[in-house]
This record gives sequence, structure tokens and C-alpha cells, in this order.
Amino acid sequence: MPLPPEQDGAGLLDLTRLLSIIRRRLPIMLAVFLTITATMLIWVTLQPKGYTAEASLALDTRRVNIQEIPNFVNAVTLDFPVVRTEVQVLQSWPLAAKVIQSLNMSEHPEYGNRPGRLARIAEALPLPDSLRALFASEPKPPLDMDQMVNRFSNGLSVLTDGRSYVIRVQFRSSDPALAAAAANQLVTLYLSGQEDERVQTVKRINGWLNERAEELRTQVRRSELAVQQFRQQNNLSEMKGTSVSQQQISELSNQMILSAAERAEKEARLRQLQQSRSSGNIASIVEVMNSPLITRLREQEAQIIRREAELTDRYGEKHPTMIAVRAERDDLRRKIDAEIAKIAQAMSAEADIARVREASLRNNLDVLRRQAAQANPAEVRLRELERDVDANRAVLDAFLTRIQEGATQENFVNPVARFVSPAQIPKSPDQPRMGLTMVITIVIGGAIAFVLAVMADHFDRTVRSSEQLERDTGISCLGLVPRAGRLGSRPDTVLNQRDGLFSEAIRSIRAALKVSSLGVPPKVILLTSAVAGEGKSLIALSLGRSAALDGMRVLLIDCDFRTPAVARGLKVPASNGLDHLLIHGASSGSPIRTDAASGLHYIPTEAAPHKSQELLGGRLFAGLLQEVRRHYDLIILDCPPLATVSDTVLITQLADATLVVTQWRKTKNHMLTRAVRRLAQGHSQAVALILNRIDPRLFDRYMNGRCLSLD
Repeated sequence: MPLPPEQDGAGLLDLTRLLSIIRRRLPIMLAVFLTITATMLIWVTLQPKGYTAEASLALDTRRVNIQEIPNFVNAVTLDFPVVRTEVQVLQSWPLAAKVIQSLNMSEHPEYGNRPGRLARIAEALPLPDSLRALFASEPKPPLDMDQMVNRFSNGLSVLTDGRSYVIRVQFRSSDPALAAAAANQLVTLYLSGQEDERVQTVKRINGWLNERAEELRTQVRRSELAVQQFRQQNNLSEMKGTSVSQQQISELSNQMILSAAERAEKEARLRQLQQSRSSGNIASIVEVMNSPLITRLREQEAQIIRREAELTDRYGEKHPTMIAVRAERDDLRRKIDAEIAKIAQAMSAEADIARVREASLRNNLDVLRRQAAQANPAEVRLRELERDVDANRAVLDAFLTRIQEGATQENFVNPVARFVSPAQIPKSPDQPRMGLTMVITIVIGGAIAFVLAVMADHFDRTVRSSEQLERDTGISCLGLVPRAGRLGSRPDTVLNQRDGLFSEAIRSIRAALKVSSLGVPPKVILLTSAVAGEGKSLIALSLGRSAALDGMRVLLIDCDFRTPAVARGLKVPASNGLDHLLIHGASSGSPIRTDAASGLHYIPTEAAPHKSQELLGGRLFAGLLQEVRRHYDLIILDCPPLATVSDTVLITQLADATLVVTQWRKTKNHMLTRAVRRLAQGHSQAVALILNRIDPRLFDRYMNGRCLSLD
């Protein structure tokens, strides 16, 4: 099966094709262009007039130094990031809130109860007062601070040219006086806030110095305590020429030797008992001979044997008395064997306990040896801790000295910034710019309309005809199927409308399969799709019912463990189906059921997404297909979509033919191409396509030759 060719995007900008696109998409282009133009015209008309006032300030260097302590708030070099930081400060929420409160802007109409959108439209149109009153909206509640700050920020612009330290503050408002007052007040509050910040910075530094000194004192105390605790935890004192750990190692070594000898003895006795039981010679086993119960049982066995010998000469082998005697003898032997088995079990438990005790002693010995190996490095670690104490104490002394020196001098900097030019009340509005806005709107609207038309045509990658399917995938289209019902998902269509378009299409697919290039009609057919929701389960059920109604023995197997649909389509429970068979085997009975309406045999399944690949790829499923091949004329496998999961690829080689169902005007070409490539990688036997859910009216005209294409 050849791989589908790659999609070629050449020719997108071909002039002839562009003209054709414009002719086809002209209504869409006009609708988009007129919508954009009308929307922008209305928007510009409704925009209130805006006045912009501008104030400017210049930044200077800033210093807050503490002698001998560098890098706290040292001389700041003004560069672009610093200028951008000050711009962000000027645009901050707290500064805007202070300006609003200081100017009492909540009482201004622009920040109070503004008329609604309909009321503004009525004011912009030449309507009489009686009609305008109809559009007047009820007074709205006053804006909260967040809303006023957002509206203030929308009118605020803080700009820099990137070459100097001058910052321009612009504010736009429908009131020219408010625009100038807000810009000047913003700069004034910014300068006063920077002065307050310098004072607070000095206070924070002094507080930080005192906190840091206290932290260093705590660190010194902790390091001294760590030295003391380490001395106590690593006791290296000697006892009678050897250390405590060495004495413990010697004692544990002796105990381990004794434990190993005890374990070997118990294991030898256990092996001797097991060998004697195998040979039948248990008389020499001490544990057996010392058992009072076994001794009594053996005595009873001897008496029974003597009695049996006496009765043999008198009654013969088949006399009831002889049979009872032999039964009593066998019962005594079973009791002896059971008692010997208990003795063997007890000896095995003792051997296990000896092994566990030996392993425990060995682990304790290893721990002591590792601790002994760490005894010498402990002295090195102690010296390191003592050096840490000395270093921390030296840092604390040096830091206290710097605190005393820094408290004597504090050098304050020049002002952070200064007013360069206050804002003046603007004389004329600068918003909105009707002419420029409409010219840009016409150009952009035309461009957007044209681009959307090209994109709508270029990115329409849905499947629209059988010719397109075969051209894009290199695979033949086996059949066309109209939509079954309004929603395209009526599984009883082949039963209720046997002469309808849908039923005839299903029969056409069956006929095409019989005359396929395989030589013989395929017996196992696998149905799948590129993505979910393309109607593969409906096609599988309809094919099965149609063939069953024609007298064939058909078996439908639901292999979609992700979203099983056969049971749902037949409106029957899905329990004890294929999943139960593949997991638990056939011990619970046959999973095959019969559709009473058509005679179709089917095997449903329940959702088991985590086990789907394991179940479908196992030998049990392959054996199931091999078995049902002998009993059915046609076997249909309803499998999961190819583009989302790889379950279907696992069983494609088990099928004689693979049918890929794709939905008309919904399935994307690239998804179908990807699905076909996955089938090629799985070495499928034969692949064909089915175009499903075609509009019934268009399908009827196309099949009768009244239209040339399904597109």
C-alpha cells in the first residue's frame, strides 16, 4: 500500500486562484468589510472628546550612604532600567489613588455617573428630546476605587525618549482643566513620595542592622552549642585498652559464630529427616524416636499387623473383617506420617529462626564496624565546628564595630527628581481623529476581509468528495454513505428502511468487498476512523445487520475499549463481554449474544482503557479470532480511532481488510493522512475508505447524476 503524498501548499498566491477565491468568497468579504467599517464608524462617533495635558520632570542621582558599609543604597547610576522603574512608579495604583482622592475626582462626571451606551448614541444622533428621554438610563451606583483607578490609568501616559532623564506625564480627560490638574498633581505626589521613601529607607537600614546583629549573636550561640553536642554524641573514650565499639564488635562476632553453628546443626537435622522420609527409613531419627505419640502409634501398628497375619489364614483376603483390619492399619500409618510432617515443620521453623538470628547479628556487626570507621573522622569534624565558632565570633565583632561607625554619620542625597515643566490647560481636543481613523479602518478592513477569504478557502481541509479522498491518500474509496436520520446515528435504519438510501449504500459496500482485489471476499473486516465521532460504529453495526438479514452468519466484536458503542447502539448491557472474556477466560460462559431483530451475533465490551493494548495485543484475542473464523461467514471488528490511540494498529494484521470511516465535511485531511500512515506502519492487509454522513439530498442528486461533485 503506497504512503499518501505530502500536502503541497504551492500555488497559494496564484493570481488566477486568488481571483477565483474572491469571486467565491465575495459575500463573506463584503460582510466582513462592512461590519468592520460600520463598527469603527459607530465607535468613533460615540467616543467623547479628549483633551491631553502634559507635565515633565527630570531625574537626578540618589544617595543614602552609611560609612564603611557598601552596597546598601549606594549612589545610583541612572541608566535605562532605572528610568523605566521610575516610569512604573508614576503609573502605579497607589499613586493614582492618591491623585483621585486629593483632587476629589469621584465628584467629577467623568468618574461618577456616566450615561449608558444607548444614551450616548441618542445624544450623538439628531433626535428630539422626547426620544432621547426614552434612552436615558437610570443612575448607576458610584464607582469604587478600583474602577476609578482603572479609568484614571486608561487616560494616563508616562513617556521617555530613551536618550535623556526627562519623563513626560500626559493625562487625557474630557475636561481640559481636570487633565492639567491631574498631570501636575501626579508629579507633585511622586516627588513628595520619593522624599518620604528616603526617610523610611534610613529607618529600615538602622532596623536591619540591629536585627542582623541579633541574628549573628544567635548564630554564635548555636555554633558553640553544636560543638558541645558533637563532643557528647561522639564519645571516643577508651576502656581497658580498647574502645567501646571494638568490645561490642568482638562480642557480636562470638555470638554470630555460635549462631552460625546452631543454624548449621538445625539445617543438617532437617535435611536428615527429609532424606529419611524420602527413603522410608525414619527409625533412626532422634526426634521421631523421642515422640511419645509416634511410639504409641507404631506399637498399635505392630499389633494390627500381627492380628492381620492371624486373620489371613482364617478368613482370606476379601473377608469383611480383613478389610476392616487393613483400613485400621492404613489409618494408623496416615497418622504416623502426619505426626512426622509436624515434626519436620517444627524443625524447619527452628532452622528459619536460626537463620534470621544469624542475619540480625551480622547486620548489627556491620553497623558497629561502620561506626568504628567513622570514629576517626569525628575528631576532624570537631575541629571544623570549632573553627566555625571562631569565624562566627569574628564576624559578629566586625559587624558590631561597623554598626558603631555607621551610627556616627549619615549622608543624604540630592532630590530624586525636579519639576521641569508644569502642565497647561489644553485649548483644543486631540481625540478622536475621525479622518485618520476611517482611512486606516478602510485599509485594514479590506485587508482583513481579503485575508479571511483566502484563509477560509486555504484552511478548509475537510473531506468533501471521494475524488479528494483518493487524491490525498492514494487509497481507493470503497463507498459513499448518506447520513442516517437527522443526527446521523440511527442504528435501526437498515431494519426500518431496507430500501432507503442508507441501506442501499451499506449493501453497495458489501458488494464492493466481494469483488475486491483480494481474490476472495474478506472474512475478517476491521472498521476504524481517523478521530472519534465519525460514525464507524454505526457503519459496523449496519454492515453486520445487513449481512445477517441476507442469511449470512455474522459476528460483530466491539474492540473499542476506550468508548465502546455496540452495546449502546443495540441498547443492551455490556457486562460479561469481550473485556471479561480476555481477562477471566471462558470459564463464565460464552460472551456471544444475538440481535433478535436481525439475527446478528455480537460481542459487546465495557470500557477498559488502561488494559486495551494488553488485551488486544495478547494471544487470547488472536486465538479468539482464529476460532470464530471457522464458525462465521463474516467477522466485523469495531476498533478505536487511529489518530488518538494505537490499539487498532496492534490487530490490523489479524484482519483481511481494513475500512477507514471518514465523515463528510468534518474530518480533517491531515488527521486522515496521519491515520492512513499509521495503518501503513502496521502492515495492514488491505485498506479502503468510506465517506460517511453525506447530506442525503446532495447524496441522492450525486448518485442520480444531477450534480457533478459532493463539494
